[in-house]
Amino acid sequence: MICRGGDLCPSPAFIYMRKFCSLYILLFFAFACEPHVDPTPTPEPDEVVYPEILSFSLPSYPDAVIEIDTQEDSVYITLPAGSVAGETVMEFTLSEGATASPESGSTLDLTAPKPIYLSSEDGYASRYDISVSIALSSTITLEGVNCADFYAEAEIEGYNAVFTLPYGADPTQMNLELQVKESAVTWDVDFSQPQDLSSPLTVTFTAEDRLTTAEYTISAEISEQETAVRGIFLPDPSHTTSFSNYANLCASLSLMESLNFNTLFVCCWNKSKVAWDSEFLMENSTYESAEACNMYSGYTGGSGDALADMIEVAHSKDIKVVLWFEYGFMHATGAVNLEDPVLAKNPDWIGINSSGDYANYNGNDYYYNSFDPEVQEFIIGLMEEALTKYPDIDGVQGDDRLPASPANSGYNEKTAAAYKADTGSEPHSNYSNQPWVQWRLDNLNEFVKTFRARAIAVNPEVAVCFAPNQYPWCKENLMQDWPSWVEGGSVDLLTVQFYTPSYYDYSLRVALNYLKEKTSESIMNPAMILKNGERILSEDEMVEELKWNRQYGTCGESQFWFDGLKEEHVVKVFKAFYCGKAINPL
Repeated sequence: MICRGGDLCPSPAFIYMRKFCSLYILLFFAFACEPHVDPTPTPEPDEVVYPEILSFSLPSYPDAVIEIDTQEDSVYITLPAGSVAGETVMEFTLSEGATASPESGSTLDLTAPKPIYLSSEDGYASRYDISVSIALSSTITLEGVNCADFYAEAEIEGYNAVFTLPYGADPTQMNLELQVKESAVTWDVDFSQPQDLSSPLTVTFTAEDRLTTAEYTISAEISEQETAVRGIFLPDPSHTTSFSNYANLCASLSLMESLNFNTLFVCCWNKSKVAWDSEFLMENSTYESAEACNMYSGYTGGSGDALADMIEVAHSKDIKVVLWFEYGFMHATGAVNLEDPVLAKNPDWIGINSSGDYANYNGNDYYYNSFDPEVQEFIIGLMEEALTKYPDIDGVQGDDRLPASPANSGYNEKTAAAYKADTGSEPHSNYSNQPWVQWRLDNLNEFVKTFRARAIAVNPEVAVCFAPNQYPWCKENLMQDWPSWVEGGSVDLLTVQFYTPSYYDYSLRVALNYLKEKTSESIMNPAMILKNGERILSEDEMVEELKWNRQYGTCGESQFWFDGLKEEHVVKVFKAFYCGKAINPL
């Protein structure tokens, strides 16, 4: 066979044919005695028809650009940018009468393509070499711009990337990180250095082909000052020394100020003690002095009155103080203590369940009889004394124990008699009996109204707040019907406890749905469990929860509890989210 251009195709059949022809020619010239005229003249070179590839395709690469060069006997394949060359079936058509090896339908390895040999019926052959390349990308896609300083991601629309930063944020030294889809894309700004986004930054990107460019604008918008409660819970002094003396108190409130917190929830009722010298508690207990009632009896420095100093120093730093009645209607944890000063004075206040035992939640939290008017009046009396003694107090707060009662409770003789007087029936032995449940819920709902009315009667400016558990769990287990409290207009701030990070988003959405059915006011102030024993909420968990709060538009958030603010990563996160002060709605 004769290949195009006079070359011999290096196939075994062709090599054999070449040897045979050479021998024949030698014999012919050696033995011919006279000229010989071939009856079939050899075609002139321009009349030779070599076999050709007429079309070529790769079904697995439908977007490949394929060029067939019949002069160079080559097939040029250009795969789209980003393609991965691999094995594929090749399909091609040939000129009439031609055959190929390998034939159409065979597998072609694009990483090391082998030639295709063609032969025609009249003995001519061609060799087609295959060349494979991958096109350089002309695509530029900016997928994201992040700023770790503020845990922020820019919103990208078209060729604009816009950051929304908290009120008070400084956009002049922003460390930015780009996320570009194509690894070969380059840009003309050195993002290893902080960028100034006080004015828009224009960045020119160049694609892999070094021909295509695109300009993106990166900018920052500063949010308006938000109206929000940024709270922190201060537990009783047995849990922390952060407020044990005047120096610690001032340092702790300075820390809050530096992080732009604006509300301190002070535990003021815990384990039968309050946060002040209480004549009222002394009269209703076996304490021998008002000073003995004060959980801060060991406080030193300042005025000698821890609560008075908290209020004065906090107010000087634009921080409001809310009295948090942590224990509420609960007597004690672990077991009933009949020698407790309050219970020793009032033994009939202890709650009783349907079995005649002490009423408790989960075998651990033992309650007074929450439905007893004397018990309710006792708590309200403590609140009134505090508001009278400290007129600058900004608010009072009940929590998951105020008002609350275990589902199996209310079987005291006095409460049973009150139920019978109202309904004509004895309390049902099944504590889940609906009329019996509703009567007790109504009783506690009425307490909320009374608690608010009595607080406002002492100080019309005081905020009345509650920090219940999640609904409807709290209603089913602790008889807390907070949607009804909200509907009745008794709640200025609702700090629902969302203490399970893995369910934070879901729990918050559920609570907001219940809340929206009862009010259009922005009073949801989620409680995050910043510190739980030795466990501190991680940086990622904090950021995620704070972002959910921003997305759902909550009235800030509050942290349980204070000592968590001393952790390095906690300070870092709040400095990013609380860049400036918020307007306190309380």
